[in-house]
Amino acid sequence: MPSYPISIRRCQHIKVNGIQCGSPALCDQKYCYYHLQCHQKNMEINMNLHDRGTIDRGTITLPTLEDANSIQVGLAEVMRLLVTNQIDHRTASLLLHALRTASVNIRRVSFEPEPTHVVIDRECVERRPIGSTAWSTVEGREYDQVHNDDDDNDEAENDKPVNEGGECGADVMRLIDLAVSDPEYLEKRANDLRAKQEREELRRFQAGLPLR
Repeated sequence: MPSYPISIRRCQHIKVNGIQCGSPALCDQKYCYYHLQCHQKNMEINMNLHDRGTIDRGTITLPTLEDANSIQVGLAEVMRLLVTNQIDHRTASLLLHALRTASVNIRRVSFEPEPTHVVIDRECVERRPIGSTAWSTVEGREYDQVHNDDDDNDEAENDKPVNEGGECGADVMRLIDLAVSDPEYLEKRANDLRAKQEREELRRFQAGLPLR
């Protein structure tokens, strides 16, 4: 079952590994907002390079660095440009540095948001209140609330201490009470633990056992 209505067209961008983008396309466009910007920028780069006479033949195809596969393809593209003398070594060095940065950052970014969070009609953006989706999968409804009562209840459950009322929680509360009643309690406890560790190390040394 599709995650959004059939009437909403899917972005036609295809990633370097052959997988189609999972976001809805903008109204009257082939691509989603993100990939529309990427395709336009790639065309602008090649037009500018040709106008300046920077490249005499071919085009520079810079992949959208949205996953590990595209970063590998980007690396191969830099190698192609080098061996065909389309870019100089300094430019290649800067591109390789950028690819290295992208490979480090790739684990922290997400290029596949929830479909209903992706804007498909920029004319309707001004009507979207805070805390709502960009559009709704329900026919006749313009948007959904991101947080509902069930989500609030789930958040309230998640906010509870993990070991509330349990043995671990009781031990923590007891430790806090002792520290409040005796400000030197924690220091005494640390000294006791340190002395116990030293005795254990001495015992292992005398027994010829490896020290931990």
